[in-house]
Amino acid sequence: MFTNNKDFYPTPEAIINKMLCDIDFKMIHSILEPSAGSGNIIEAIKKKEKFYSTPYNKFSYDIDCIEEDQNLQHILKGKGYRVVYNDFLTYDTMKEYDLIIMNPPFSNGCKHLLKALEMQQRNGGAIVCLLNAETLKNPCTNDRQYLQRKLAEYNAKVEFMQDGFMDAERKTAVEIALIKVHLPEVKRQSFIFEGLKKARERQDIEETENTQLIDSDYFKAIVDQYKIEIEAGIKLIKEYYAMKPFILSAFGKDEKTGETIQSGGCSLSLDISRNKDKYHNKLSINEYIREVRGKYWTALFNNPQFIGQLTNNLQSDFYNNIDELKDYEFSLYNIYQIKIDMQQKVVKGIEDTIIALFDELGNKYSWYDETSRNIHYYNGWKTNKAWIINKKVIIPLSAYNQLWNRYEPSNYKITNKLQDIEKCFNYLDGGLTEAVDLEESLKFAEEYGETKNIQLKYFTVTFYKKGTCHITFSDEELLKKFNIFGSQHKGWLPPSYGKKSYKDMTAEEKQVVNDFEGEKEYNKVMSNRKYYLFDANNLNLLEDKTV
Repeated sequence: MFTNNKDFYPTPEAIINKMLCDIDFKMIHSILEPSAGSGNIIEAIKKKEKFYSTPYNKFSYDIDCIEEDQNLQHILKGKGYRVVYNDFLTYDTMKEYDLIIMNPPFSNGCKHLLKALEMQQRNGGAIVCLLNAETLKNPCTNDRQYLQRKLAEYNAKVEFMQDGFMDAERKTAVEIALIKVHLPEVKRQSFIFEGLKKARERQDIEETENTQLIDSDYFKAIVDQYKIEIEAGIKLIKEYYAMKPFILSAFGKDEKTGETIQSGGCSLSLDISRNKDKYHNKLSINEYIREVRGKYWTALFNNPQFIGQLTNNLQSDFYNNIDELKDYEFSLYNIYQIKIDMQQKVVKGIEDTIIALFDELGNKYSWYDETSRNIHYYNGWKTNKAWIINKKVIIPLSAYNQLWNRYEPSNYKITNKLQDIEKCFNYLDGGLTEAVDLEESLKFAEEYGETKNIQLKYFTVTFYKKGTCHITFSDEELLKKFNIFGSQHKGWLPPSYGKKSYKDMTAEEKQVVNDFEGEKEYNKVMSNRKYYLFDANNLNLLEDKTV
């Protein structure tokens, strides 16, 4: 049947296997076979669909075929393959292909490969091609010389094979070259976005009131990015509606004249998730703005530079307000207002967190014999139930996975708990202590099986299989500050504590101070009240000093 087609040489299976190896077919969707013949290469590719398919998701390639020979076209169509054109060299399409794979006629293979390179240059993609080796080894024409330069430019892989078609359906002893080349994805440029960006760069004067509010490169940069994205999106939406009348969805015929006319509707749609006007079923600029605001507020509340040393609970409280913040402009002014609001709320939140930790280490697990040794009792102001947290405390916190019999100190429950303790001491310390990466330290301990005296920022931890964690505080002066804070907020120290000298105290006040720490230690507090008497209002709690 094919004797009249001097260029038809069906690709043998062994060669096809070489052509298909080294290609990640999971990342391939659209494929063009420009010299499809009877479909041997396509058949091999189609077999991979079954390999990647699952019972719940059928995997299929979008394959286009080109074939000049009408007899071969009939065979391809009979197999259910899509024949889109008859001559690759004149094929004109804007469709993008992830892969062009071909065994073109050896008589003009050079032109076929140059055409494939031209197509993939527009968008990027892979090419696999068989050529007569003579095409590369004997660059006697301008086309061949140009092809060699392009293959070198894209670092093409070339493998020469002798007698590759000796076992083929139609034999030939010609030496062949297997060429594989991948052209990089073309970076897209948004003319709308770039135009707005350049316009903003030309603005020499920033609004004075905004620069005075927050002098932060990070906040200014993210607000500028937000403004550009909003403006670009609005321009795109308006451009879409301006173009819509000129975009045809279908053609029909005028019943009276018989002339072809435009049918109603629009084939090109612009759909941004959830951003449709519920009353008019169309893209709403206001809803678009609202969703973009939400994205940027989310990014801000995910940034350590903004949320700083907030505990997990406080972070969650602020994060849960993002849906409400979608109704507020993402601006330097509003960021500043939120920082003020956070600062005011955080002071109360910090005090509650530290007191909760003070109670947890001292009273929460007092029923357990080991943890009852966490505290030292003293006679407090108007009470005899006062206590001080000792240098070494024990809490129920298991680092052992009993189900799998594994030691896992980097478990998120342990990490979160120790981070919250560390954050309480961060507030009291004012960032003076050198940072230690808590998560990395626990991961290191897990990897090397270290269970005892794991050094963290403010304390060491030791884990026991019975499910307890022993915490030993490294800085006794900071622990004292913690105890002063807890005792003061519990009302266990006289109201005059830290406000008048020991010698000026009443006998009752002196007795409480003596039981709590003694005259010598109290005088130390009085000589350095700024350190020992914590004032959250004087700290910038919204900046992470580790960033």
